[in-house]
Amino acid sequence: MNNPRMFVPLLAVCAMSATGLAGQEAVELADRIAIGDQLAQYSYRWDSKNSNGFADLFTDEGVMERHVNGTVVSRSRVVGRRAILDYAQTAHQGRLADRQTRHHMSALVFLELSSDSAVTENMALITHQTADDPAPFISASGIYRITWRRTAQGWRMAKRVLVLDRFSRR
Repeated sequence: MNNPRMFVPLLAVCAMSATGLAGQEAVELADRIAIGDQLAQYSYRWDSKNSNGFADLFTDEGVMERHVNGTVVSRSRVVGRRAILDYAQTAHQGRLADRQTRHHMSALVFLELSSDSAVTENMALITHQTADDPAPFISASGIYRITWRRTAQGWRMAKRVLVLDRFSRR
């Protein structure tokens, strides 16, 4: 198989055929698996400093931003695949050049799923480790809320919002 990333959805469809899932259920399951694979690629591409591969996970008009306490973090909004690529390259060659990052993703839930769009949330624990650190340290935690669009190239992120955890006493 020339494209190993296509193997997982193909395997899922074959498994669904064997279990007798109806056509629409099979498509929905294949979409969930494909989106889950793209989310895994998000972590691997960012953490391996693959800026081009990371930017390719987004639509041409893709948006990235961070929120704290319901407000967009100043200067965190990045719009368009080219701007996302520039952001990734600047981060990978600058503030992250001396460290290994890890995006530990868990608890993927689908809030919406249609034939051409989806909205997911997942928890994230982000760690960093430099050569001087004896162990990774927690850099951030939060929830990724991602709006997905089906494109000719497959599922891509139209908007990725990282809602950072901040605890305050009331």
